[in-house]
Amino acid sequence: MSFKNAMQSVQKNLLQYAKQGRPYEVLAAVLAARQFNTSIVETDLHAEEGKKRQLKINYYAPICEDNGTGTENFCDPGNAIAPKQMYFNLDQVTASANYSLNRDDIRMVDGHYSFSDHAKAAINAALPAVRRKLAVQVAELLIANNGILPDGNATRMLPFLDKTQGTVNPMGLWEIERNFRDAGLSNPFIIGGTDVFHWRKAVEIGGVNEKGQNVSQMGRANAYYDSLINDAYGDTSSEHILAFDPQVLKFVSFNRNAGIFATDLQNIDAIDTIYQQGGTDYLHGVMADPVTGLLWDLNISYEKCSFTWMFQWRLEWDIFFMPPAVCNVTGVNGVFHYTTCAPVEYTCPTGGTPATPGTSDTFDWDTNGVIMFPLFINKLELAGQESYPATTVADITELRDLFNDSVTGYVFSVTGTKLRYAGYAGISGQINDTTNISFTATP
Repeated sequence: MSFKNAMQSVQKNLLQYAKQGRPYEVLAAVLAARQFNTSIVETDLHAEEGKKRQLKINYYAPICEDNGTGTENFCDPGNAIAPKQMYFNLDQVTASANYSLNRDDIRMVDGHYSFSDHAKAAINAALPAVRRKLAVQVAELLIANNGILPDGNATRMLPFLDKTQGTVNPMGLWEIERNFRDAGLSNPFIIGGTDVFHWRKAVEIGGVNEKGQNVSQMGRANAYYDSLINDAYGDTSSEHILAFDPQVLKFVSFNRNAGIFATDLQNIDAIDTIYQQGGTDYLHGVMADPVTGLLWDLNISYEKCSFTWMFQWRLEWDIFFMPPAVCNVTGVNGVFHYTTCAPVEYTCPTGGTPATPGTSDTFDWDTNGVIMFPLFINKLELAGQESYPATTVADITELRDLFNDSVTGYVFSVTGTKLRYAGYAGISGQINDTTNISFTATP
């Protein structure tokens, strides 16, 4: 036997090895945007801690068409302006798998480590995967709800930098800011892939360029790099960027293990107490993600027959997309999609086709054979807006009126057995969670 193998290996335990993990800036963006949107706050969804409720907002929608001529008699009846309602439900759930830590496995590890030391290491090790799961779901939800640009186009390619030289082209940012100005929006939060990363780095070291522009004055606030945006679009031919006004959406989370629903023992160190004192075999509390600061529900139980600790991360959350507060073309909701040149192309092609305004179309939904009147409508979901009218419509005209009252941003009309609106994209939804609604472009 060689002398090299005559000694035992020295063991070093890195129990906090997986404590931090990779940050996801798509999460950082929606979390940072929360402070700018005070229309909805977290406590609106629960009057008491641990009790989740549906939220209904009453608001006056902007009047975008006016037929006044100045010849009206002021004593004539006026057009009644009534508030509209919009309902928000916190429906998204992100959770880890159920994980376990066996008591007798700890016998195999040397060193003065407690059960809670091992539990904290195991719990931290499970967090990166569930954090990524949340980031992916947030990116997909943002993309599923992006609207159109103020000119009616679904997206537009913008220049951000010279990919071979790393020099910034300010026109990309300026065009986003111009689109926001045209739409009556402000303070764009920008999330994107490689171009956003390189743009931030170039601005960070920027100065006065050969054209006399001080690049460092462009700023880097509210610009977030996250490759998950490209992944969510599933398109490798272009880089993708999302920009949104923080006033048009709100990330909201909810903890079940709060208030009276939290156990007195919440700290993970209590695992040692649970085991040594006996009689208590579970722990329901919250724990902050050290990367994002989000409070997650953490459930822990001890199975006394199998000598095993079980634990799971869980978070209930949603992104609430507000109804339109500014008059725009149908489909503008303050979440815009842009593309840039693919990262593998170090120089963009010269020339190109100037952007032209999108073409408006008419979209129909044929109710024939789908709706039987009279129809009681308890719940209506359409164009991402949810309402509970709880009323009976006698015919298609009353159905049209209900749609107009319940859905902001669209004006519906009747054509035979069809409901119709003019816009740039089709919308879909459901009545009473059973009857599907799907508007398609008129042939």
